[in-house]
Amino acid sequence: MATSASITADRRQDTGKGAARAGRRSGRVPGVLYGRGEESVVVSVDALELNRLIQSISIENTIVDLKVKGEKTPLKVLIREVQRHPYRDDLLHIDFFHIAMDEMIHVDVPVLLVGLPIGVKDKGGVIDHQLREIEINCLPANIPEKIEIDVSELDIGNSVHVGDLELPDLEILTDSDRSIVAVLAPTVIVEPEEEEEEEELLEPELVGKEGEAEEEEAAAAEEAAGEEKA
Repeated sequence: MATSASITADRRQDTGKGAARAGRRSGRVPGVLYGRGEESVVVSVDALELNRLIQSISIENTIVDLKVKGEKTPLKVLIREVQRHPYRDDLLHIDFFHIAMDEMIHVDVPVLLVGLPIGVKDKGGVIDHQLREIEINCLPANIPEKIEIDVSELDIGNSVHVGDLELPDLEILTDSDRSIVAVLAPTVIVEPEEEEEEEELLEPELVGKEGEAEEEEAAAAEEAAGEEKA
């Protein structure tokens, strides 16, 4: 199952770009809390605490206990979006999605390949990991941290598709025909034929023939000139 984590948030009294900039200068990241048909709430979280959280979890599928000051109990949330500065490592905004533990939700779960295919190990094939996340629908408590696929028995030409997965308690939303991983034959580099070298060898012969033809023409012209004088 997915790991859990927690973070503390304050309700924001002021909104707008100016207030958000002022909050960032004081070490706070503005955010919004929404979901379950409830009215959105603007919040802010400590930038250092948020950075530590993001670096320690899989954002897409980790349930976070959001401790909003003034609330008696933490709220179960998923992080839906994190906005960063385009060229600095600054966090600009975060979205928290409030979930209910008894309601199904859609999440993307990362795919982890386990083992080394025999087609790669013994025959020099190439592993092609095509699909790195699977979209599923499930109860929050059943969200897997990752989906592991054992690829050790795959030979060259073998593949695993979404439809091959068996995931109890989960509804797979990704198209069953999508290929997750395949083992491809090694690439064979064909050396170009030595046509250029052959052409180079033929050129002197052609030049020689042209020279002989020119000499023959000159000799014939001299003979014709001699006959005319005679």
